Amino acid sequence: MMLKGHTYKTFKTAPGTLECREACLADVRCQSYNVVMFIAICELNDRTKEARPEDFVKNKNRYYMVKGPKRVPLGSIRELPAESCKEIKASEAGQVVNHFVWRQIKKNLKEKQQVGNGDCPPLSCACIIRKDISLRTKSSILTTITKKLCLSLRKKPAFPSLGHSCKEIWNASSHLRDGEYWIDLKRNRDVLKVYCDMTTEGGGWLLVSNVVVDNPSSPRFSEESSYHEIRNCHKKSLLLTTDAMKELRTHLSFTQLRFHCSTNKGRTLHLTTAANNSGEAVVQYFSGQTDVSPKACGSFVRMKDDNSKLAADCNQWINKEWGAKISGGNRFRVVARASGEHYWYLYRSLWECDDLNSGRAEYFGLSTGDFWRIFVR
Repeated sequence: MMLKGHTYKTFKTAPGTLECREACLADVRCQSYNVVMFIAICELNDRTKEARPEDFVKNKNRYYMVKGPKRVPLGSIRELPAESCKEIKASEAGQVVNHFVWRQIKKNLKEKQQVGNGDCPPLSCACIIRKDISLRTKSSILTTITKKLCLSLRKKPAFPSLGHSCKEIWNASSHLRDGEYWIDLKRNRDVLKVYCDMTTEGGGWLLVSNVVVDNPSSPRFSEESSYHEIRNCHKKSLLLTTDAMKELRTHLSFTQLRFHCSTNKGRTLHLTTAANNSGEAVVQYFSGQTDVSPKACGSFVRMKDDNSKLAADCNQWINKEWGAKISGGNRFRVVARASGEHYWYLYRSLWECDDLNSGRAEYFGLSTGDFWRIFVR
């Protein structure tokens, strides 16, 4: 069996591997895939057999697989528009209710809506599925629904490149620039406009804390207890509290943290947590899921621009661990410390990046533009 007519990508795989499945899981557009047996060819599809049962046909040389629980619902992102609300209901087993979705408009309907509703998107529009309206009734009902929503789009524009996370958006189109993007953490259209780093170390990084020196003589930042404040990270200096990070991870299953601080007069500390159990322990600690201080060595990877002394020798970290026992519920204040010398420290007027403002220790001082940033992916 195979799904015909909906393949958007074909490639050769190594026989006996899971390359086809893994490629589908990594691509937000992929809904299902066909495997051509004996010659190991993978065909990624942008539809499922439920959405297009008429195209699910017999083929003795292929077998069909659906993506599974991580499949992005049809019509939920701009990169995966549906051709009709009926198709969406079939694909999602009728589970899409009171939810805005992307719909591909046919040529004649698109032209009609561009004339009548000039603010509607030129290539896609949205429709709404309601419990009290059957889409199998007269076409005039669907037209009414579409017109009402297009009118609402005049007041609230459609969200370009909407995804569940910066990483999901990047996976859909890797040729993206750093900047603001819309994300839907709860997948319920309660969207946030956030800053995504799409170019560093594979891209797809969400900025969750950002402290920047504006006035060196009186540096200030706020500590935010709601993860919703990530929408303001690129606009003001703020640190998310540990409770806010814990709540964020319930909606976004990020697996990596990236710590980046740099001062004009000093050095650059730039680390990502490793993709292993030690790195996961660091993520859990700074997300408030454990109180056990994670071990430093083997838990991080230095970025190319890192020239810090702190990252150069994990054995010099106090207790060879991340963080410190502090009050106030914000573990981002003290990320790492080397005994009596090099700190990541943010508290009141003491801001340190691979230096230490104490006694005879090396200290570079602050200048405008110095920053401390934290990303998740």
